[in-house]
Amino acid sequence: MHVKRVSIRQGIQWIGEGLRLVRQSLGPLSMLTLAYLFALMLLTLIPVIGPAAPLILVQVLSVGLMEAVRMTDRGETPPLSTLFAGFRRYGSTTRNRLIGLGLINAAATLLALAAAASVDNGSLIKVATGTMDASELQSIDQELLWASLIFAALYMPAQMALWFAPIFAAWHGLGIGQSLFYSFFTVWQNKGAFLAFMLGWFAMAFAASLVLQAIKWLAPNTPLLLSIVLTPLSLILMTALYASYWPSYRDSVSASEP
Repeated sequence: MHVKRVSIRQGIQWIGEGLRLVRQSLGPLSMLTLAYLFALMLLTLIPVIGPAAPLILVQVLSVGLMEAVRMTDRGETPPLSTLFAGFRRYGSTTRNRLIGLGLINAAATLLALAAAASVDNGSLIKVATGTMDASELQSIDQELLWASLIFAALYMPAQMALWFAPIFAAWHGLGIGQSLFYSFFTVWQNKGAFLAFMLGWFAMAFAASLVLQAIKWLAPNTPLLLSIVLTPLSLILMTALYASYWPSYRDSVSASEP
């Protein structure tokens, strides 16, 4: 496995690649994205560990999602069962490593949230778990901003280490420590491209919000119209976001995958 250095503009091209892949296979990829999000939502219903369960198993499910996008890039049509490839295809050793990465992800997320709670009395945790109502949210804007910045600063190194770690564990057979190290190194070496990638997606999300605001302004009393636009737009953007992870791997890592 060889890590390649890519140009900064490559980060923007990954977004374009994600949109191309969605256009190429909108039906299968959007259904897989829905199944992925639905599975994570169902995991929250598990007694006791529900809030942490998605953070743990997202690493296993993400392997299946990337497998599906890779198949699409090869011109194949991924079946819905591809989503669960991380549980079935690579054996128990790899599955246990993926769960181990999930435990690390859960610990890093919870520690970062706990640190953020020191400035907002747990408001960010309430937002993340959907337990805060709108009236509370409007009164803590500044506190929530600082808490979000603290969370992002503390969680970013973990995100870098986990970005490619599931793929390295599943497709290359690396252990947990090796997967985390090579993922962090790959992202750090191409930090300019990944920064452009992140900012590009922020710009896409902002543009989508402007479209929705324009619809609200032009047709303020038509919530059905807003829903008709919002639902497919959100799904397409989420699918393209996940699909764009694959070219970030394909262009940054030179290796023969299974």
